[in-house]
Amino acid sequence: MKRDMRLQEPMARHTTFRIGGPAERFFVPSGIGDLRAFLEERPREDPITLLGAGSNLLVSDEGIRGTVIHLGAFQSVRVENERLLAGAGVMLPGLLQQLARDGLGGLEFLGGIPGTVGGGVRMNAGTEGGWIADRLLSVTYLDASGTLRRQRREEITFGYRQMALPRGACIVGAEFRLEPDDPMRIAERLRERMADRRKRQPVHLASAGCIFKNPPGDAAGRLIEAAGLKGARVGDAQVSSQHANFVVNRGKARAADVLSLVRRIQERVRQESGVELAFEIEMVGVFEKGAVS
Repeated sequence: MKRDMRLQEPMARHTTFRIGGPAERFFVPSGIGDLRAFLEERPREDPITLLGAGSNLLVSDEGIRGTVIHLGAFQSVRVENERLLAGAGVMLPGLLQQLARDGLGGLEFLGGIPGTVGGGVRMNAGTEGGWIADRLLSVTYLDASGTLRRQRREEITFGYRQMALPRGACIVGAEFRLEPDDPMRIAERLRERMADRRKRQPVHLASAGCIFKNPPGDAAGRLIEAAGLKGARVGDAQVSSQHANFVVNRGKARAADVLSLVRRIQERVRQESGVELAFEIEMVGVFEKGAVS
């Protein structure tokens, strides 16, 4: 079997922001065995970055040191007794459509999120309708040495847009609790969710989703809009006129443009409201002195 290892792969091809310099190495494992062999063989000092759909991610213009591992080959989907077992690389939109056709509900709150199962679990993806942790039964992963492990939901600590797994863990699959329901009702809930997202969010433009976490008791978008920053722009990076907590790529934005714009947002919101906005997106690569992946 020939290993799919690419050198200097442009990350702009693999992020929803359409931004990012080259990955030093870009590895697409064919399955658990291939990924395990790589983890067992790699030098421990070699940094790794896990990649699913490339959403919620800003890659620096200089790119990423070490190896980016793309988990797109982990596409298994199986349902047993209203339990869903899905591979880390399964895209959420397609999975939700399949579950709707099969009359299996419970995950419709994830409708419109353009990520993968693995990324959704790692970020505890969710909306006002719920969080992945609410439906999760277990997570399967390879640890940094390549050993396959499984942890039950109750053994994992989840927070707002985060979860706790051992350092270097590569999620390869997850198990969820589902509920039987009428396929038409499930499909209708998904349509409503998608319609709401299209109405409120700039889904037609390249972005990384919400840039900032919502502070307790408030919304980052409201604070940014109140600070007069809707439509603010640096190069081709622009605060969306539709939803102020989105920065969109108007065509040729660089990571440096995005970072300059979000720093301006943070400073203005701090001045206007006293709130320190925290990043929801993950920044990978070299952005500033000392800030590396």
